[in-house]
Amino acid sequence: MPDLIRELLLHYRDLLRHLKHKLRNPDDAADIAQTTFAQVYQYALAAPGSASAIESPRALLFRTAHNLCIDQARHRQVVQAWTDERTALNPHPSAPSAEHMAAYRQLVERVVELLEQLPPRRREVFLLFRAQGHTQTEIAQRLNITEAAVAKHVVRATLDCARAFTELADGLPVLVEPHIRASTQPMLAEERA
Repeated sequence: MPDLIRELLLHYRDLLRHLKHKLRNPDDAADIAQTTFAQVYQYALAAPGSASAIESPRALLFRTAHNLCIDQARHRQVVQAWTDERTALNPHPSAPSAEHMAAYRQLVERVVELLEQLPPRRREVFLLFRAQGHTQTEIAQRLNITEAAVAKHVVRATLDCARAFTELADGLPVLVEPHIRASTQPMLAEERA
């Protein structure tokens, strides 16, 4: 067995060089060379008499590597065929349809309406906090109110928006994606608790 390992190691560099030339990718070549060596070694360990029965360890290494290259090429073909099929079914997955664009426009209009319906102070606090990123302390100083009042306005406006988004999501099933619908639910659960 030690003689076989020595023989395999002697030809490992030749195999790696051959695979780098054939595959034109050093990472794939290294992976296949390592897998080849491991498979031949496992083969020799599995059958105690097989190590001495291997006539040409070099030929076995190169044949195993060749077969692994074929397996890898077939795998890539399957992956490419699957990708092509998915692309044919949905040619522009990132481009929203005209229907979605109209639905999103409608959502934005409803959000603006919702914000306009909030009491003026609540709307002002909410926009300063959420849209402009001011801290509660800054808002309290700017509007000459307490930080507790700012916090109440933010919480109430957030709950109003969550309620409205849930109603919008229920009324426009095409409009709201599942992850958006799910993100409104935890807010409502906290409100009920």
